[in-house]
Amino acid sequence: MTRVVPARRYAWDAFDRPFGLFYRFLPEKPLGGTGSLRAGGELQAMRVPGVPDLSVIQETGASFDRIEWVPVPDPQAAGTPIRFQDFGPKGITHAQKLEGCYWGGSSVYFVSSFAQSAAGSAADHFGQVWRYEPKRRRLTLVVVFGPGTDVQLPGESPDNICLTSDGGLMVCEDGNGAQHVFGVTRHGEVYAMARGRQNIGTAESPEWGEFAGVTFAPDGGTMFVNCYTPGTTFAVTGPWH
Repeated sequence: MTRVVPARRYAWDAFDRPFGLFYRFLPEKPLGGTGSLRAGGELQAMRVPGVPDLSVIQETGASFDRIEWVPVPDPQAAGTPIRFQDFGPKGITHAQKLEGCYWGGSSVYFVSSFAQSAAGSAADHFGQVWRYEPKRRRLTLVVVFGPGTDVQLPGESPDNICLTSDGGLMVCEDGNGAQHVFGVTRHGEVYAMARGRQNIGTAESPEWGEFAGVTFAPDGGTMFVNCYTPGTTFAVTGPWH
């Protein structure tokens, strides 16, 4: 009999090789409560069989079944940072600049903000959003951002994300130049929902603050999003469709 327990999942933001991993934590006390984290559990890292670096996957809709979860050899990283540890002959799956992560419905979404071969990545891209379905053990590439990947796709360096009530996504951009909140439909179409207009630079050399922390009110009627600098929270009312 297989015991199914809730798992917490995390992405790890790393600029340099061997880049970050995507983790899950299986708690000994899955129902939470006082002392639940202190009770311990097992930290595991995602392995996509045959894919040591997620950056090489750049076809929207590409999916992988039978995703594996490998126990982290030394979760306390007492001697070696986890991403440098030996995960055995099959290795482990890395990705550059893993950032935003969001659980919604029956899936978890996570972001690779960019990949640069000049920094040691296996391929280049301007941002990926992935969806992992635990019940199916399936990983799917939802969208690839950036003009360097596809001139029809806007944006670069996606970061914070959240799920919308209709199953789409809202994605905060953390790139150069203008900063946007982008929407992604259930069919993988990207559209600009909002653009930052607070100039934190000068009239001659304008700069725009990074969006972050996008989320919806419980009733789904208001979207909240922050701007790091100058430190602003916006409330955008619907209706949302």
